[in-house]
This record gives sequence, structure tokens and C-alpha cells, in this order.
Amino acid sequence: MNNLVLSFHAVFSIAIIFAIALPLFSFFVYREFHRRQKFLLFRIVALSLLMISLFGLLLRPTYQDAKKTEAIIFLTKGYQPSKVDSIIQKNPELKIIRTIDATPYSNSSILKSWYELADEDISFVVGQGLPSHVLELLPHKTFQFIPSPLPNGIIKLITPNNIHVNNRSQIQGTFNSSEKSKLKLIGPGGVEDSVSLSQGATFFSLAFTPKQSGKFIYSLVAETRSTSTQRLPIEVLPERHLRILFIQKFPTAEVRFLKNFLSEKNHEVILRYQTSKNNFVYEYSNTPQVHIDGLRSNLLSSVDLLIVDQKSYAELSSFEKNDLNKSIRNGLGVVFLLYDAKDKALNEFLRLKANVDSKDTAHIHLSSSRDYILPVLPIEWQNDASVVAVTKNKNRILSGNFFLGQGKIGVQFIQETYRLGMAGNTDDYSSLWTPLIGSTSREHESNFKLKLTSPFPHYPDEPIDISVVSSGLEPSLSADSIRIPMKENALVGDYWTGGSWAGKSGWHQLHIKQDSTQLNYFVSDTSEWKALKISDQMMGNELSQNVPVNKIKRQQKQIPVSPFLFYFIFLFSSAFLWLAPKV
Repeated sequence: MNNLVLSFHAVFSIAIIFAIALPLFSFFVYREFHRRQKFLLFRIVALSLLMISLFGLLLRPTYQDAKKTEAIIFLTKGYQPSKVDSIIQKNPELKIIRTIDATPYSNSSILKSWYELADEDISFVVGQGLPSHVLELLPHKTFQFIPSPLPNGIIKLITPNNIHVNNRSQIQGTFNSSEKSKLKLIGPGGVEDSVSLSQGATFFSLAFTPKQSGKFIYSLVAETRSTSTQRLPIEVLPERHLRILFIQKFPTAEVRFLKNFLSEKNHEVILRYQTSKNNFVYEYSNTPQVHIDGLRSNLLSSVDLLIVDQKSYAELSSFEKNDLNKSIRNGLGVVFLLYDAKDKALNEFLRLKANVDSKDTAHIHLSSSRDYILPVLPIEWQNDASVVAVTKNKNRILSGNFFLGQGKIGVQFIQETYRLGMAGNTDDYSSLWTPLIGSTSREHESNFKLKLTSPFPHYPDEPIDISVVSSGLEPSLSADSIRIPMKENALVGDYWTGGSWAGKSGWHQLHIKQDSTQLNYFVSDTSEWKALKISDQMMGNELSQNVPVNKIKRQQKQIPVSPFLFYFIFLFSSAFLWLAPKV
């Protein structure tokens, strides 16, 4: 059926068109009445048709075409026939379509190409769902998703964004199994960590400390009744050499050991502590000597991290505190060393609260798989989702940081950590401090931030989505030396998006020409990470689904009125007005 209600897509404002056209029409009609010629009535009709044709060309009218379309139930791999039977019983008019890899179903037809779905009206999707690039083809996601059971294997995986040499890192995720299992992380040097998992969907965390930089292939080995191995690509970045400034009220074993530890890692370290009211002692490692009159902007802009204790901060002048605040917002990282839970001097920066019920010791599990009992300040973060935990004990954050402008502020609540180093447990000591210092320090400045927005894993010949945040420049991006066109977001400036196609299995590289920004990524074989890929696909369908409207839907389309109709009317009317006086 046709609905003749018109809508308009005018070339100019409708008000302007009528404001000009109606006075002109009135003027022409007035002139026709004053002419002593034949066919006055027909001339007025022709003039009216002429104006209607002009209105049609300028207003560009459209009308709605409503037609019945068949509602579809779409079957994908892994669907449960019993659930499909139940849906069909309630909705017998549904048309059944399935993918070629889905189990055959009575009266179902096979989808030949994903592009066929662009014009279909899907009411139900059953099974493992539609890939993300197919969901983008659907003009209206008015379907209900009926998922299949989660597959066995790793269904969720979280890897660190940046992994550095000699930094303890963790790989976390969820493993789903119908029986008890064991998961191992194997690196170039052998087994790095392992964990025993119970039946069902179980969270896991595996730790490792890489000793060399480069691109490596680790393995996640799942041992149940059978053994399965998944290749895990890991890029290890070289150690960052930071410029670190210590400001201390009086010397302590904690700062002394931390300063020596950082010096041995080839960081540039400057230490200042006070011996009397106006006298200071300076120590330098891996850097030339400089004199420090105060914490002013020029000094703070030259360092990557400031480590300051509670008392020293309290005695800073208002000018120094103001410069420190500005420097943090411009990218400086600061780690505060706390020792007094009742001192509120840092409340202008830190959202902390003393908790008398908190224990003053904590059991801490570190990289050597040993548990330590160390003193901890009875302080807790106030509820704040912006705080990123670095070291935790169950639900209690023992060290962490948060953004303030472009910089970060970090806090270590654990006390007497030097005892680990003095006992020779250097790796455990490093695992307490290196992640906190590395994640809090000033970030490397770059004109571009390059990121893959498509989740791991990537398979050959599948699309990958790329985003770039720039500093006012248009990125010249290439993938394996092939230029990728980028499009800037219309609402968010300097945010660019683009896409490419994954090549063959192995390492690949994205490269931005302007400042040599690079991003290495890995393309897995299609036989790997199937459970993770399916789980992510099912999650995408759950987030995209919408409740179907009816069994039979009416699809509304806007059909433009052909401009040739108005051209014909215009020519016919003009010809009559020209011939009428000559007859």
C-alpha cells in the first residue's frame, strides 16, 4: 500500500521559497487579468501548473512507501534447535535463514553472502551471532539475540598495553571448562607461571617478567583431558630511562634503598634531603650536578617523576605548590611517600581517608609466588573509579595512581619495603616499585597516539579498525607500506579513524610517516583463539540487540517524486503560455 503523505527536502528554506514565489504568482495572475487575450481561465491554470512545477523542483517532495516484509529468524553456528523450535511455534510466519556452517534446520535457506542481510528484516539471531563487520551492514538492529552456550577455552583475555623489560606484568582473563583444568604461561625461557582452575567460567591471572626486549610468541597451554595451546604475541619494550627527583625531609632506609635500586637501573636520580633549617644535602646518580633552590616550573619540567615525602610537601611554599600543581597537569608524575595517616596536608591532591578499622599489616603475594607480611598505613582510597590499582590485597588498594590533567599522582601505602631488597629478594622488591614508578612517570610525548580498536585476535582477510589521536596534524598512516586513508571525526577534533584488512598470519606493522610512530600487531591463524573470538562476537550481539517489533513488520521507505514529472509540467505550461496569445 502507498501512504501519500508528503515530506520535503527543500533546496532552500521553505519559508523563503514561499515568501518569494507567492508574491510572484500573484503578480503574474494580476497581469494575466489585465491582458485582453483569449483563454483567460486556461492561462491561469497553466500559470498555476508552472508555479507548482517550480515548487516541486525546489521543495523536492518525497512520499512514504510502506510494504510488508517477512520477519526472519537467522541461525548461526552453535544454535540450540530446541530454542528455535520454541520461537517458530510462537511465530510460525518467520522465514528461516542460516549460515553455511550452521546445522541444517527444516525449511531453512542458506545465506550466500553477508551483504544479503542489508535488505533483510531480522527479528531473531540464534547461536554464536553475527560478526561485528556484519552488524554494521544492518540498517536497523531490531533483533533479539538468543545466544548459544559459551564455548570451552579462554573466553576473556586482558594483556597490558605496555610491557617493559624487567617489569613484572600480568595476563588476566576467564577460562571456561566443563571440568577442572590447569593453565600454563610458557615464554622463551620456559614456564613463567601456572594456575589450577575449577569447573565453569573461572578468572585467572598469570605473571611474568621479561628479560629482553623484542617481539616474542608466548604460549597459553590449557591442560584438561586433552591439551590445547594458543599462541600469545607479546611485544616487550626496552626499559625507560627516567629522570627522577627525590625531595626528602630527612634520610630514611626506605628512600636510600629505593634511590640505589633506581640508580642501578641507569635512571638519572637527584636526591635532596634536609640536615638543618637552611642546609640541604644533594646526591646525584647518572646525571650532572644541579642546584635546587625550590620546586619551580623550570626544574619540574626537566624531570619525569617527583618522589616527595609527606613532611617535605607540607613545608613547600604556596608558590611551589602552585607550580607543582601546574606541572602535574602538564604531564609530570608524582609519587607521595606517606607515613602519617592522620596528616591531612595532602587532601588537596589525594582523596584519602584514615580508617581505624584497617589492619596495619597486609599479606602480599609477589612475583616469586611468596607471601610477605609488611606494614601498611591504615589509609584507604575513597570510592573513586579513576584510581588504578598497582598492588592489591583482595579488595584493598595498597598502591595506585590516578590522572590529574595530563599527569599522574601515585601513592604507596606499604611501608618498610626495603626489607625485601636487603633479604636479597630483588625481583619481589622490583615488583612493588617498578610498576608504580613506570605507570606514574611522565608519558613520552608524541604527535600521535595510534591504536587498534578491533579486539584481539585478528584473522587473515578480516577487517581491522584503527584510530589515531593527533595534535593538530593529519596522520599519514600505512599498514605494511600500504597507505590507509583516514577520516576525521565530525564532532571530536583530531580524532581520526580508518580501516584495513589483516594480512597473512604473523607480525605486521602500522606506521605514521610524520614522526615514525609505530604499532606492531599480530595476525593469528584461524584455528587459534576460537573461544575468545566467539565470546567477543556473542557479547557484541548482546550489546547491539533490540527487541523485535512484530512478526510481520511494515518497512517504511521515503520515495522521491521524480523531477522529470515537474520538468514535463513546466515545459507544457510554458509552451501553452507562449502559444496562447498567437492563436
